Amino acid sequence: MAKETTGTTTTPAPAEAPKSEPLNIKKILIISIPIILVQIVLLYFLFAKFIAPGMSAQPHAKEEVTAENAVPEQTQVMVIKDIIVNPAGTNGTRFLLTTVGMEIPSPELKLELEAKEIQTRDILNTILTSKGLEELTVPQYKELLRKEILEKLNSTLTKGKIKNIYFSKFIIQ
Repeated sequence: MAKETTGTTTTPAPAEAPKSEPLNIKKILIISIPIILVQIVLLYFLFAKFIAPGMSAQPHAKEEVTAENAVPEQTQVMVIKDIIVNPAGTNGTRFLLTTVGMEIPSPELKLELEAKEIQTRDILNTILTSKGLEELTVPQYKELLRKEILEKLNSTLTKGKIKNIYFSKFIIQ
């Protein structure tokens, strides 16, 4: 009889795979929130630097036909940006940030207004700082404010008159 040798063969034990920790919500938030914030900030600066200036840099022009001569008249809007004042009676605790547009009928008047930009800003600052919060927030008073600014600015001009006043930004904080 043949003797069978029973050999025990040893098979190598499977190597333990490194345990991968499951991604928990805390780790996901720690990684993703800063990435999202950086993307938002980058988008804001790209918009503010490249897109927004192109939108407001073009002069607003419209053609008008007068009944007298039927020749189109070029109307432009000149913008005085970012006027910051403290309204009357707030003791410096509140402020108004505004951008004022002036509708002007001729290029000559635009040149005169550009030459008098400091005087124009001074007139706007004087009028706006003399108004209280109620006069700046109530729509009826805002129309009176437009008329007051229009009259005061037109009294300083020699080459024409401003047609209208616009507030493209009017923020009270």
